[in-house]
Amino acid sequence: MTALDLSRINAEPAAERLAVAIDEIGRVAADRVAVVADAGGPNRRAVTYAALASAVAAVEAELARAQPVGVIVRARRVDALVAVAAACGRQGVPVALLADDARDLVGDLRDWIVIDDSLAVPTGAKCRETVERDPPHVVVATSGTSGPPKLVQRTWDAVLAAARLAEQWQGLAWLLAYDATRWAGIQVWAQSLLTGGRLVVPASRDPDTVARAVADEQVAILPATPTLLRRLLTSADRGLLAAAKPDRITLGGEAADGPLLDQAREAFPGARVTHVYATTELGEVFRVSDGRPGFPAAWIGRELPGGVRLSTRRDGELLVQLSRDSAEVATGDVVERRGDRFEFTGRRSDVIVVGGAKVFPKRVEEVLRSVPGVTEARVYGQPSAITGELVAAEIVLADPLTAGASPESVRAAALAACRGAVESHGVPRILDIVKRVATSSAGKTLRRPVGAS
Repeated sequence: MTALDLSRINAEPAAERLAVAIDEIGRVAADRVAVVADAGGPNRRAVTYAALASAVAAVEAELARAQPVGVIVRARRVDALVAVAAACGRQGVPVALLADDARDLVGDLRDWIVIDDSLAVPTGAKCRETVERDPPHVVVATSGTSGPPKLVQRTWDAVLAAARLAEQWQGLAWLLAYDATRWAGIQVWAQSLLTGGRLVVPASRDPDTVARAVADEQVAILPATPTLLRRLLTSADRGLLAAAKPDRITLGGEAADGPLLDQAREAFPGARVTHVYATTELGEVFRVSDGRPGFPAAWIGRELPGGVRLSTRRDGELLVQLSRDSAEVATGDVVERRGDRFEFTGRRSDVIVVGGAKVFPKRVEEVLRSVPGVTEARVYGQPSAITGELVAAEIVLADPLTAGASPESVRAAALAACRGAVESHGVPRILDIVKRVATSSAGKTLRRPVGAS
């Protein structure tokens, strides 16, 4: 492949860098594919860098004419979303990338225009000439893991801070199984397109569809939440999985447990597995690539690369200080020391309180998934007039079950395993067998009853 002029791209202001990269790649390798949409399905569609650069230029011309206060992107197609974001960056227009569950949170964005898949820029909106001009920035919504999503404003420097532009990262195929408007999804498509990569967007999150996309498009980098990876490993067709040969698997958004890391190594022995700890508010904090859950206990109190420092509260909540000059930030994630590691127990907001006793869903889920015949599990709190809350759970059964096993026998074994491994208040009082556990738009396991606010 043709090497990219990374020095030129890096020399540009962060807000303009994405548009410059798309232009440069479209110039030197016009037919190179930038985005593969609906991969793994019958309606696969490829968008070249030349076509993407043309779309960026068209949106820029309209933005220069309209001079909007800001732009809210409501594009369903990833290539359209990228084109608008890149155009806004180079034109110095603030841009909001909002997922479906965050589109009512416009607040102070009421004067911003909306651009959808048509890439048409509406006329007649308030323009920047009549209001104080804001510096270009990106507005994204948090994932809603611990409550309703909220809007967070980030600079383009922060958005692109984790991008790796060395030659070894050029021209790779990246899977985009995340929501393209969430922080993790933005990191994936920005990294891929800044380095002349091929962004592979599966037609759905169906395990067979994802596995087919990874295999057919020769995906090298497979980013996913642990929930999505577990679903892929336990439910996808074995032949499709065998044909997939990723070089790297990057997990984020949730804690990765030891059994999942072992499953990933077994399914993809040639892949390096990395767990990234990041939040929408803080960006990337650290990454772990030693194949073990959690992070080394020696990291607590020590300055890590980039100046990050980690500490904990008495209750185990992880605190992050990004630099010596910044304040400690409470992450909401609870960790527990186990030997020479700190492992994630769960989020404080996920805790189920049963008659005053605390239950961490993650621990009960690990027990449920250890039962033969169980491939997935979800544990959450259900309101109770007597105890305040009670523990409810869902499990997904293997298909097929082993000879002699039945759904009821697996369910009974799951309850017995919980009775033997967790305290009595942590044993599920409700245990349903479902076809698939509920996940959020960000690909994370939901910790509240479906439909709860």
